[in-house]
This record gives sequence, C-alpha cells and structure tokens, in this order.
Amino acid sequence: MIFLVDSALLSLRLLPLPRLPRHWLACSVAPPTAELTSTEIKPHRSLLSQPAMSNNNQEPDNLESVFKQKRILRTKVRQALKSMDPSLRSQEDDMIQSIVLEAPWFKSSKRLCAYISCSALREVDTSKLLSQILHNPPSAPDGSSVPQTTKKLYVPRVEDKNSNMRMFNISRMDDLVANSMNILEPASVDAGGNDREDVMRVIDPVDLFILPGLAFDRSGRRLGRGGGYYDTFLTKYKELAKEKDWRKPLFVVLSYSVQIMDDEVIPVTPNDVLVDALVSPSGVIPITPAALERMKL
Repeated sequence: MIFLVDSALLSLRLLPLPRLPRHWLACSVAPPTAELTSTEIKPHRSLLSQPAMSNNNQEPDNLESVFKQKRILRTKVRQALKSMDPSLRSQEDDMIQSIVLEAPWFKSSKRLCAYISCSALREVDTSKLLSQILHNPPSAPDGSSVPQTTKKLYVPRVEDKNSNMRMFNISRMDDLVANSMNILEPASVDAGGNDREDVMRVIDPVDLFILPGLAFDRSGRRLGRGGGYYDTFLTKYKELAKEKDWRKPLFVVLSYSVQIMDDEVIPVTPNDVLVDALVSPSGVIPITPAALERMKL
C-alpha cells in the first residue's frame, strides 16, 4: 500500500504538537495529526529557567523510585507500540523520514550519526534515511535552494554490557552484520581488515545525531530502553566537543505519535541527556535555542 504525504506536511513548518492527555496509553492508535499552521516558535519554558533537567539532585532512594517509574513507563509504551496498527506504523515511518529528508538542517549536514532501526524493537524506520545518506547525491533532486551536502555516516556498535558503545563510519549497507540479538551493526574492521573510522577519533565535528528511544516529551526528555548506551555515548561526545571547542551537534529523536508524552511524565536522572528536537508525523518540534536557530527555514 502506498501512502501519499500531504505537500503541506513536507513544507516543514515548525509547529507545536497537540498536548496529549495523560491517559493516552489506553489508546492503540496515534492521536490525529495537528493542522499545519504557521506559529511563533519560542524555546520551551523549562529551557528558559534551567540549563538541564529538574531531577539533578536526587538521593539514592529517590533514584530507585525514578528507575521504578521508568520501568513501568517502558512497559506501557512497549504495549502501546505493540498495539499500533501496522498500516499506521508504516504510514508514520514514511512521513517521519520524508520530513527529515526534506529538512534544510538535514540536507546541509556533513557528518552525522544515526541509528539502524530494528523492526523487532518497533523503532521508527531509518532505512530510507540511511539509503539517502549513503547515496550522497551532490544536490537536491528537485532543484530546491538547499543543496544536498555530501555526507559521512557513523552508526552504532555495542561493545559490551556496560553501556559502552562506539560509532563507526560505513559507506554502504553491506558494511553491516547482525549481532547476537540480530541487530545490524558495523564490524570494527572493514572487508580489507582495516580499522573503521571511529567518530570519537576524527578531526572534524559531527553536525547531527539521529536518535531512537521509547518515549519523548516537548521539554527534551528521552526515555531509552534501559541500557544507558546512548546517554553514556552522548555524554562522552559532548565532553569531546567541549574539549575541542566544537559546536555541539543537534540531538534529534524520531518518534511515533504514541511515543510523545505530556511534559514531566518521563522521569529523569542526572545521567539522562536532553535532546534538541523531535520529529513526529506532525512535523518538527524544536526544543532548545540551538534547534530553533539551526532549524530555521
């Protein structure tokens, strides 16, 4: 079945997502797509009053409570994703990827890190995004004013069970192999036995991270799957960027409609990394001032 994406959606106006009620998880389908209208975009109020998350000073007992809340929320979100109609999932996959592919901030990026979607985990599909990145066309095929910059892609490889992950450069999908959990990832060496380029050891900064997760909100909170791999890696990369005096890359998550929570529903710890923007079927939701500035049309 082919789903046509409304041309208004692809215009990529930055828009707020409709606020979802706290009982949204009782539904197995996504809420209606918001009407695309031009609005004044301002930083989320939480980012105007504080530089980071609100739960930074938590005692051990409180941390255990937060971890328990996270486990409960993960269970609910997984059930919501499992109940999602396959045709709706496919439609939202296409819409989300089309939005990203048409975005000036994506087209202009030179180096980016992106996850390889796993259907068993019910992650937003990234196959079209990866294909476009690896194809590296020299300019936008529609002749638009924003040229398609040649890109270098880094994808994740899990190193151990202690939240350690690396990002290696690949030049084609054949560079990927299935790991023990049947998730595609790059081998640490290429077909010729040469070490792959590690994003933590390159001399140029990454522009964009395209990230997965289980749940998100409009204040930048992201709920992962509990392994801590992305939070650990993103923290290390932020430290590297600061040391090198690089501009911080944009952290952008891809989200189905049912994965978007009301503000402050997602519990956080000091180790959780906030994201800059969220892409859903309804459009792009910039969160931080950096996202508002760099995602201008």
